[in-house]
Amino acid sequence: MKIRSRKFSGRCAKHKGFNPAVDGRGGIRGGCARCALLADIWEASLRLNQLIRKFDPGHDDLERPTVVVLEHDPRQMSLIAE
Repeated sequence: MKIRSRKFSGRCAKHKGFNPAVDGRGGIRGGCARCALLADIWEASLRLNQLIRKFDPGHDDLERPTVVVLEHDPRQMSLIAE
């Protein structure tokens, strides 16, 4: 199964300072529907991460892929003067 990660940055037009990760559901003012949807999205993402870690405890979604640095090929001319 392949689940694509998706970066999402959403804000409520009325309550720009609302952050569900910090404020939680208690930070929703006046029962705002958009703030409630942001809180639902946040809770769903936390639940998904919990389920993935429960299924595969060795899975590290925070690990960055290693970057391979190629050595300079002496046959290639450099465009930068040394």
